[in-house]
Amino acid sequence: MRLEELKKGFWGYKKECVFQYITDLDESCNQKLRERDDRAAQAEQRAQARIQALEQENSALREELYGLRNQRDEISAAILEARASAETMKAETRAREEAARDAIRRNLEEDLLELERYREKISDLRIVVRRTLEELDGQAEELERQVQVLSEALPEGNLALFQ
Repeated sequence: MRLEELKKGFWGYKKECVFQYITDLDESCNQKLRERDDRAAQAEQRAQARIQALEQENSALREELYGLRNQRDEISAAILEARASAETMKAETRAREEAARDAIRRNLEEDLLELERYREKISDLRIVVRRTLEELDGQAEELERQVQVLSEALPEGNLALFQ
């Protein structure tokens, strides 16, 4: 009902019509409020569903972030461990190289000492050989001189007598 449809009486609008009009307006307002409340409830349900979905997504992303942080920490720890291992290996390698150099140096010194002993023995042997050769040369000269003396003392004539 509209305000124009209200019936008029002698003193203005009829009470029944006014009450009817107010009741119709009240029902109309209540209907609109119910519809608005229904729409609001539906919007709230959609919002709650969206909130729940976002919370689940947030939770999943937090778990993923936690996993990625753990991986980052593990990678960092692995890198640090690899560096420490590399430093240890370098130190061990340097120690082995130094030990090998020392061993080679000792062996070389021992070999040089042995070579020096051989050189001394060879020098001594040369002296002995030289003396022996000088003695043999002296003996050979003496034998040559004796052969010369004997060959001069040989008779030059008839050697038939000595047969």
